[in-house]
Amino acid sequence: MNPRHKLLQILRMSALRQAMLLTALFVAVLTIAGVFAILELNREFDKRIRSELRSGFTAVATEIAGKNPVQNYAPALGLDMVHFTPSDQKIPKRLNHADGFFERSDDDDPFGRRPSAWNNGKWLYFAGPVEGGHLVVGVNLWHRDEFEEITLQTLVGVGVLSAIVALIFGIWLGVYNQRRITAISSVLNKVASGDLTARVAPLRNSDDMDDLARRVDDTTAQLDRLMRQARGFSANIAHDLKTPLTRLRIRLETALTAEADDGDSLEQIGAALEQADKVIAIFDAFLRIAKLESGASKTNFTTVALQDIVEDITDAYGPVIEDSGRVLRIDLDPNAQITGDRVLLIQMLANMIENALRHTPEGSPLRLVANTRELGLADQGPGIAPEHHEKVLQPLYRLEKSRTTEGAGLGLALVKTIADLHGASLRLSPDPETGKGLYIRCLLPANAKLTRL
Repeated sequence: MNPRHKLLQILRMSALRQAMLLTALFVAVLTIAGVFAILELNREFDKRIRSELRSGFTAVATEIAGKNPVQNYAPALGLDMVHFTPSDQKIPKRLNHADGFFERSDDDDPFGRRPSAWNNGKWLYFAGPVEGGHLVVGVNLWHRDEFEEITLQTLVGVGVLSAIVALIFGIWLGVYNQRRITAISSVLNKVASGDLTARVAPLRNSDDMDDLARRVDDTTAQLDRLMRQARGFSANIAHDLKTPLTRLRIRLETALTAEADDGDSLEQIGAALEQADKVIAIFDAFLRIAKLESGASKTNFTTVALQDIVEDITDAYGPVIEDSGRVLRIDLDPNAQITGDRVLLIQMLANMIENALRHTPEGSPLRLVANTRELGLADQGPGIAPEHHEKVLQPLYRLEKSRTTEGAGLGLALVKTIADLHGASLRLSPDPETGKGLYIRCLLPANAKLTRL
């Protein structure tokens, strides 16, 4: 990288430009404050000088009335010059009979003399008539001018030093923050390139930049998890579709090449259709999950009576449960109502029952719970270890890794999707009544409850 490009890159750093802008603003504010301070100090200083000069004039006038030699009182009264012109003498022309305050420079001394103590600068006089003549008192303003100069030099020095310190600190702070921004940008570039393991990893939690870095890390970790999950989905989908498609091909090939009678061919074609239905069912399940996750079905939410849902479920699955030798027990609040999608709630309970029929031995009891607090199903099967509770709710996850058992691992995933759509939380645990088996419970939110009939 050539020096010019590097310089342009440095100047483009937003943190550095902000530091320079804040420094310039600080210098401007300091300058304005300094000018205001000098003007205010001069005004106050001039006000005090004039007050003291007027007081000195009054004191000298009092001495003149007492026939005392006024020159002896000048130093004691803080005056640098006292000039009394008796009424029988002529007032210097350069005074022009001035009364009140007036200023003169050393070169324009109305008395035609220049005190050796002050060979340059300005004088401030106060003149006026007194008993027996005309009185002029004055002070040299060299101390005021010197004070102004010292004050100005001090403010300039402090301002320059403060600006340098502010600029150095601002640049350091800007570079420090720019490094943090660059680190975040670098991680985002790596993520965009496919490296989802990149992390900013802030060491502290001191400001919003650390919060931003932590959010970037959390988002990247979530993307990494989703990508791993998607890759797992792809492998599982490929495996789940490969088996029925292979069987479908074998069945069709057998039906095509078999020399058997028409009855055998029809049997092979029927088996092929069964495998095709399994493939279609897998795609249908994915489409239902995708549709539900979009939230489009919330428009169908109405007030639903739990008794009607349970009746539909028992009508559909009662005979199947009875034929398998299982017993279905129902814990129902008959007067309860909730807000939700009737079809989806029936689908959720149906998936729970199908999961229980698939994984519990024949003759085991089932318990269906339906009230304003929860919807759920408890079985007495082998149950699920706690470390797998979250995983079995993911699409296509199976405890049986060979993936030879019936099902595609989408039943509980669909249950969770429907629960999420209703703002409910899905919990897995052993049956609290027996301490074994699996209890799938959908805990309804408070805002889903309605007044009982």
